[in-house]
Formats: sequence, C-alpha cells, structure tokens
Amino acid sequence: MYTQTLYELSQEAERLLQLSRQQLQLLEKMPLSVPGDDAPQLALPWSQPNIAERHAMLNNELRKISRLEMVLAIVGTMKAGKSTTINAIVGTEVLPNRNRPMTALPTLIRHTPGQKEPVLHFSHVAPIDCLIQQLQQRLRDCDIKHLTDVLEIDKDMRALMQRIENGVAFEKYYLGAQPIFHCLKSLNDLVRLAKALDVDFPFSAYAAIEHIPVIEVEFVHLAGLESYPGQLTLLDTPGPNEAGQPHLQKMLNQQLARASAVLAVLDYTQLKSISDEEVREAILAVGQSVPLYVLVNKFDQQDRNSDDADQVRALISGTLMKGCITPQQIFPVSSMWGYLANRARNELANNGKLPAPEQQRWVEDFAHAALGRRWRHADLADLEHIRHAADQLWEDSLFAQPIQALLHAAYANASLYALRSAAHKLLNYAQQAREYLDFRAHGLNVACEQLRQNIHQIEESLQLFQLNQAQVSGEIKHEIELALTSANLFLRQQQDAVNAQLAALFQDDSGSLSEIRTCCETLLQTAQNTISRDFTLRFAELESTLCRVLTDVIRPIEQQVKMELSESGFRPGFHFPVFHGAVPHFNTRQLFSEVISRQDAMDEQSTRLGVVRETFSRWLNQPDWGRGNEKSPIETVDYSALQRALSAEVDLYCQQMAKVLAEQVDESVTAGMNTFFAEFASCLTELQTRLCESLALRQQNESVVRLMQQQLQQTVMTHGWIYTDAQLLRDDIQTLFTAERY
Repeated sequence: MYTQTLYELSQEAERLLQLSRQQLQLLEKMPLSVPGDDAPQLALPWSQPNIAERHAMLNNELRKISRLEMVLAIVGTMKAGKSTTINAIVGTEVLPNRNRPMTALPTLIRHTPGQKEPVLHFSHVAPIDCLIQQLQQRLRDCDIKHLTDVLEIDKDMRALMQRIENGVAFEKYYLGAQPIFHCLKSLNDLVRLAKALDVDFPFSAYAAIEHIPVIEVEFVHLAGLESYPGQLTLLDTPGPNEAGQPHLQKMLNQQLARASAVLAVLDYTQLKSISDEEVREAILAVGQSVPLYVLVNKFDQQDRNSDDADQVRALISGTLMKGCITPQQIFPVSSMWGYLANRARNELANNGKLPAPEQQRWVEDFAHAALGRRWRHADLADLEHIRHAADQLWEDSLFAQPIQALLHAAYANASLYALRSAAHKLLNYAQQAREYLDFRAHGLNVACEQLRQNIHQIEESLQLFQLNQAQVSGEIKHEIELALTSANLFLRQQQDAVNAQLAALFQDDSGSLSEIRTCCETLLQTAQNTISRDFTLRFAELESTLCRVLTDVIRPIEQQVKMELSESGFRPGFHFPVFHGAVPHFNTRQLFSEVISRQDAMDEQSTRLGVVRETFSRWLNQPDWGRGNEKSPIETVDYSALQRALSAEVDLYCQQMAKVLAEQVDESVTAGMNTFFAEFASCLTELQTRLCESLALRQQNESVVRLMQQQLQQTVMTHGWIYTDAQLLRDDIQTLFTAERY
C-alpha cells in the first residue's frame, strides 16, 4: 500500500513538472518584451537567463523524481571542516582533507549498498580536457618565476603541472580512496592554476547536476539497514569565494536551490565571522523552500567560559538565522572526533586491530584524541582499551544524535524528501509565474495614457528613493556613531572598575595562589557577563533604531507605488525587500578566558596532587608541574608582577574589543544597508520595465493585443491549476511524513 501510494504521488509530481516545463516553453515564445536600445541591462526575473535557470530547476526535479533521490546539500567554509564532516557522515574517508579549499566543483556522494570501496564517476570530463590543452600552451609560454610569485607551488601543484605538460588527461572512473583523493585534489589545484595563468575554468559546463563528479560508496552508518524506496545522496558544495573565486557564490546558490534539504556546517569558534555570514545568507535564501539543518563543528574546543550547546542553538536559531530554523534542527558536534572514532571502530571490526601510525597518519590523530597526548605505541595493542576509547570518543563527538535524527531519517524517507522538494519547487514556480503573468495580462487592459502615467510615477519614486537613500545613510551613520560612543564609554568604565577591583584584591598578599586565582576568575567572569548583557541590549536597540529609520523614510515610497498601481487595477503581485539588521552578536566569554599571564613560578605546596596540582599547572601554564620535580628549586610568585600582567591583559582586551566593535558594526550595517538599497532599487526598476514593455505591446495593433490577452489569460489559468494541484500534492506528502513518525 505504501509503495503504491509513493508511486502515485511520484506520477503526479512528474505530471506537474512536465506541465510546468511546457508552460515555460510557451512563455519563452510569447512576445512579452520588445527589444530595443532602451532595454535595461539587468538580470530581471523572467528574463531569458532567468527562464533558463527555471528550466534547469524543473529538469533537476524531474531527474530526482525519476530516481526518488533525496539530495542533501552540505555547505560550509573551508575552515568549518566541511570535508571532515562529510567523512564523518559517510563513516569513511571519501574526501581529501588538507588546509586549503577542496571543493571548487560540486561533488555528489551517493549511498550505494554493498559498495565497500568508493568509486568515482566523472563522465563529463571533456571540458577539463580542453582546459588542460589551454594550460599546456600557457605553461610553455609563461615565466615560471612570475608564476611562483602569484601561486603557491607545492609538490601536488608541481605534479599537476608536469601532468599537464605531458598531456595526461583525467580519467572517467577512479576506484579506491587514494585515486579519488588524487583526482579531487588535482581538480581543485587546476582551478588555482587556471586563475594564476588567467585562463577561465569551465564552471558553467558543470552547472547541471548530472555533469558533476559522483562518488558511490556504502555509508557505514546505513550498512545493513532495511532497504527503502528512494536514494540518499550528499552534495558537497563549493564554499562562497572558495579558492579566491568569487563567482562560486552563484554556483553555490544554484546548487542549494536544487537540493531536497540543506545541511550547513558552521565553525563553533567563528560563528560570527564574515565567511560564515556568507554561508548563512546563502542558505537563508532557500531556507523557506527546503528543510534546513545545522551542524556546529569544533564543539570539542568549548571550555567552561564558552557558550554551551543550548546557548549555541539559541544564538543560531534566533540571531544568526533570523528564526528560519528551530533549535531542534541544530547539532553541536566534533566532526573530527566523530570521523576518527568511527574509522577506528571500523578497523577493529574488520581487521581486528588498528594499522600502525607510521602507515596511516589518522591513527596518531585518533590516539591523541582518544587516549590523550601522553599515549604510547604500546597502548594500541590493548584492543579492549582501544575499543572502549573509540566508543567514548564517538560519544564525546555528539555525532550520534544527528546521525539518528538526520541521516537515518533521510535514508528511510528519501523518496518523501524528493517528492516534498518537487512539491515546494512547483509551488514557488507556479506562484511567481502566476503573479508575473497576471501583472502582464492586466497591463494589456490599461489605457496607454494610464501606463505612461504609471511609468512617470515610478520614475519619480526612483528619484525620491535616491534622495532619501543619501538622507537615510547619513542618519544611520549618526546613530552608529552615537551607539559606538556610548559603548566605548561603558567599556572604559568597566575597564576602570575591573582594574580597581584587581588592585584591591592584591593589596592583601597573605592569600594563597589558588585563592587569588579563584577571586580573579570570579571578578573577570562577573565583568564579562556584565559587558555581554549590556552589549546584547545596546545593539538590539541599535538594530531596532536602524529599522525604524529605514521604515520612516523608505516605506512611504513603497506605499505610494502600491497605491498608484492599485488605482490602475494592478494586483500587488510584487514584493519589496525587508531590511534585516545585521548588527553582530558579541560573545565576550572566550575573550576573557585567557587574560591570565604566563608565569614561570611554582607554588611551595608542590607535593599536593590531584585537582589542586592540575589547577596550579593550568594557572602557571606548566602542564608537567608537580610530576617528578620535587628536587627543583622553589620559586616564589611575584604578586605585583601578576597584578600588572592581569591589568595589562584587561587593558589590551578592552582596546581590542573597542576596535573590533567599530569594525564589525560598521561592516555589518553597511553590508545590510547596501543589500537593502540595491534590492529596493531593483524592485522599482523591474516594475518600471514591466510597465514599459506593457506600453510597447499595448501600442501594437488591436488583433495582436487581443491574441496576447487570450494567451496570457490561458497561461495564468494553467499556472493556477498547477499551484492548486501542487498544494494538494504537498499536503498528501506531509500526511505520509506524519504517518511515518508514528
């Protein structure tokens, strides 16, 4: 029964997708625009390039429906550990991991039951072969010395250059981890080399998802599970501006728009960085149409002063992702620990022991993470101890929860995810097409003089917007200056208060070092909590003020435009942008955790062991303190030097905080304003263009106008049917999802 229902739903989805493709082809043939010198040089919605992208989207959904394939797109920056995360999800190393961008081309990783050894298929290799021929000629003509100035030439790059000079082409098939690593590393180095030699890499040739490399391998976490209808595939996407290629942002957006769900990998230590912000902006653009999940990697670097798991979920859900994701869809993890633990457990299960660290370097990483930095080679021979350590490391990685909640669920319901993706894409397409066509159809019923008046009114609105933009920019700059002045004054007050409390604390030098340490930690913890609370409130108020300023000045223009068009009978089928404040969220906890100066001193109570010894060793920055050093000379603690060091660290922190404060607030607000203004101007320009095209068509002879009216009315009606049927399809799919949970 369940299989029959899936088949019927997939047939309905395929029917709607095919009908949408036919309507899009009809739309291409309609003379909705009049060519001429005055045509705007903008990539407006429903322009030819935009229609081509919609064709690609519909074709991609058809391909996924035919295989019932759920594509989980994984996006993140290089530093976030995206490749390590994918290896942890798959359960074995399928992607190379090195300290440079490794995803210049998107790559599919498809779960294939029974395929123990990974295999890479690269059928569309012809564009790469053409590129190699171009690079071969450039390498013959270029100055190698100049090339070394603009390109880091390591052993991998040298091997690639030698390969190009010898004319060795890429294969279409690679079996095994090492050949796959070599292929993917060479592809990414090829991007760097092409940029250095000023040769265009053929990114456009790999825009279609069926042209990109595909790795087939059995996911370890899914091995032996019951088979289900459908197929689960991961999509490794290029990070924004990866390998210094800014246009990869467009490729990222295209790939995310074609996914069934999106998994973002963020760096716990860099949650508010610019690179992570670019990733967040990309996934926010598609977050409404596909399920969204977040892995917060490097959570193993959390300390007692850092945000805990609940605080991280609240920060990402509320502040960074603007409510587009619930805390239950956010998972703090350590991808490296998860990958190492799982690989060790697989080696023990399959081979009965771990390989020698000299043969496989990951074993040393595992031993360091699971056994500690004092591990010895002999420890690896204790298999029970190693097995227990691997299990504990897996538990500490926190990866079990997302594997169960995300990977297992995605595998079991891959067909439903594929169908839901198609339904949402159909709804978005039909809604946008219906609004656009309805606007154009009404434009043919409006008198030419009225259209001219509307065009003139839009032109006046554009001019008023440009004037108000300068006014708003000045007001916002003034508000930022006031906020920063107030914040810096508060920061200086806190700095003086902390230093005064430190001075009072060190007046009495009779206390033990541990007592002073505890008091200092309490003092600094209180100060950083105070600063954190104040900054949170202060910049929430700034964000509210900026939104109010923009609303007061810009929104009257929007209301005037909508009113004037409404008076002409146009329905409000267009949407002006909403300003999203991008004021950064500041976390002072981690910054305060390292204010204690390094001291080369030892306490006279050196015979005490356990927790006290560990506390003092961390305080004095001597990890081996108290171990076999009873005969060493005893040194006293210079309390005055310690106080000066603490005060200097507090002063330095406050100076750095003030600098970062000014830079990040200015950068974030400026970026947010520029985006808002550009989108608002684009919306007005699009309206003006539509009206101008309607006027040009309206001036054709009456028979042409009547024919256009009939075609548009029929197309609007058909897209209405597509939208209604897609809603029913979505509801039926959601019913199946609900039934699967019980």
